[in-house]
Amino acid sequence: MIASTVAAVLLVTGCGAGAGSGPAARSDGLIPVTVGVTPLLNAAPLYLGIQHGFFKDAGLAVEPKVIQAAATAIPSLMNGELQYALVSAVPAITAKSQGLPVAAVAGNDVYVSDPKDDGSVLLVAPNSRFQRTADLTGATIAIVGLRSMPELATRLALTKAGVDPASVKFVEIPYPEMLAGVRDGRVDAALFADPFLGQATSQGLRPVTYPYSTALPGVTGLLWIGVQPYLQQNADAAAKFTTAMTRAVEYAAAHPDEARASATGFTTLSPQALAAAHLPAYRSAVDEATFTRIAGAMVQQGFLKSVPSVEGMVWHR
Repeated sequence: MIASTVAAVLLVTGCGAGAGSGPAARSDGLIPVTVGVTPLLNAAPLYLGIQHGFFKDAGLAVEPKVIQAAATAIPSLMNGELQYALVSAVPAITAKSQGLPVAAVAGNDVYVSDPKDDGSVLLVAPNSRFQRTADLTGATIAIVGLRSMPELATRLALTKAGVDPASVKFVEIPYPEMLAGVRDGRVDAALFADPFLGQATSQGLRPVTYPYSTALPGVTGLLWIGVQPYLQQNADAAAKFTTAMTRAVEYAAAHPDEARASATGFTTLSPQALAAAHLPAYRSAVDEATFTRIAGAMVQQGFLKSVPSVEGMVWHR
């Protein structure tokens, strides 16, 4: 889905970007910035940054815009509807491989190494015949987006367990619908992420594998990205956003209770459900090594035919 969406953007834009000039400053002097986020705990730093005035201090008026999948973020960045978006390296690399000028301005979190801290788990029904990762040959697995980081991590975990990912059928289901999909038998397993993970385990679904901590421990998870035409033509504003976003990510890491509490404002889950959720390992650093590693894995799993150049994928003023 991501590849086809990016291809469509290329046809429309001719590899250009409509985001170059960016929104004009408001009457109060603040520069409007629209940021695409999914309604997961990973987005907490943005909301904390707004709540504590980090962006306002930097001269920015940040407005979050909820997106359901990274595939929709790239076109919105290209046409100027968004200035930044929170996505994984997979859609960013896919876009880069097709000529789109995407670049990361800051990291947001890294994948944990201990499964007990992992907020993304592949779950099956209580009576499922699939007991462990090595049993998943022939399974139908739900993920939030095809050719996405969730699919890549799952494929890597399957490969590590000796299962040929080609034997598995991946289907795309939004997080809020995954629980019903497993319960109704439409899929054999689903890769849940907090805060939806807690709902699923409370209803008896059980884990068979932890793709991220198994296959990608310590690797940058989600990143804050923009497109080069906007970043270059609005270098001062971009630098301010990067500074404020870095401050917000570091604040979230140092104040986990506040990060968790903030999610009551951008998710539909109860405080009780959020209390049981795993927090991401927030970290603002990002470098091109992340893109190199993920690009190699994407080639290995058939997402790309060859490794694209990742030069320039980390923006520097």
